Amino acid sequence: HDVDEDQETYWMKVHHSYTGEVVLAACDRDLLGKRLRVSDGFEVLVSESFYMGRLAKWEEVRSLIAQVTIVNLVGNSVVARAINDGLVPERACRDVGGVKHVQIMRY
Repeated sequence: HDVDEDQETYWMKVHHSYTGEVVLAACDRDLLGKRLRVSDGFEVLVSESFYMGRLAKWEEVRSLIAQVTIVNLVGNSVVARAINDGLVPERACRDVGGVKHVQIMRY
């Protein structure tokens, strides 16, 4: 890792749904705009409209995770940090084309 982990930044964006949910979408920087191949004929786009709000350090992403009702994280780095900090259970994580993804909903 050539980047100091504390300096690592993530794309994040907060969405407010018409049903009153507050959604945090965050992804590793290098995944923005990429298509993750899940299987033949099926891929997931890490879409700029959903994830690209602004760049933020982990501390800011972490504090927002605690405040929103739905969390959507994509990327081996951001998901690993959320697991390490006890914010998401490892069993909730999925592998999408070799990249970790997790979505949490709080009721």
